[in-house]
Amino acid sequence: MCFDTLHLQHQVKNIPIDFVNQKKETLSWLQLKWHPIINNHGYLSYYYAFIGNLRLVLKGDKIYIKNSLQKFFMNNNYQSFSYNQVVEAFYRLNKLVPFNIYEAEVTKLAIGVVVEEDAQKAYNEWQFYMGKPSKPMYEKNKIYGSKFQLTDYYIKAYDKTFQVKCSDKINIGKSYFRYEIEGKTKFFNNKTNNIGINTVADLIDKEKYKKLCSILISRYQKIEKEAQIDLSILTIKEKRLVASMRDFKIKESMRKQHSHTYKKERKMYLKLMRNVDNTDFQNKVFNKLNTQIQYCLNN
Repeated sequence: MCFDTLHLQHQVKNIPIDFVNQKKETLSWLQLKWHPIINNHGYLSYYYAFIGNLRLVLKGDKIYIKNSLQKFFMNNNYQSFSYNQVVEAFYRLNKLVPFNIYEAEVTKLAIGVVVEEDAQKAYNEWQFYMGKPSKPMYEKNKIYGSKFQLTDYYIKAYDKTFQVKCSDKINIGKSYFRYEIEGKTKFFNNKTNNIGINTVADLIDKEKYKKLCSILISRYQKIEKEAQIDLSILTIKEKRLVASMRDFKIKESMRKQHSHTYKKERKMYLKLMRNVDNTDFQNKVFNKLNTQIQYCLNN
């Protein structure tokens, strides 16, 4: 389990006078170059700078930090990123910012894990989560993943190899599958999860880290998955059956308005699916994810 995208914010004291006076020019502070952003009316909106891949924005007396903690620490976000490495990453970052990083407020967080696996086969089998159908993820007009979009969080699965090639122009050479949960801190602090993620100090609390790992595992188990059928071997009647059962709106309409027919066809569909059972593959994917999560927790 690793932290990827983070959104942090913190109020800063003793800001240099040039920033207070809102000079519309590039300024130096903390061995960083802070570039001004001017709005359409000619007023200063904010300054920004980079520490590695991390983007810092100074707006008024607050600094906002976002992007991948793992990339900051390792220059990539597809290798293992363990708990002890997370602790070290924040230790290094703390030396580079003008405030106590452990007191910074966490407003958004992505947790996830990467394993070597056929990503397309894995995410293609995602169907429903809490009654919601999965939606495709696009990059360069190509579907490369699947996601569930909920009120305060997303659950995602995608081809990490393809994503790295598009974003970083790097060919990893292996097929990597990324599974993650990204959400506002409201999700991690609700009545169900109740972890208590408020500041960076919470992110390196070992007990809270364990709870985040448990969320990753439990949510994956709740996703309804169905094997992909070789349509070329089905009759036209069977193809129509699969189409109606896999279209969320049609399926729900049949269930509510034609319950007798729905129950009959649902049984036929489940019988058909048993002939293409893919439990072994999904168990293999889950075991890989769980093994990697436990490795990150214990190292």
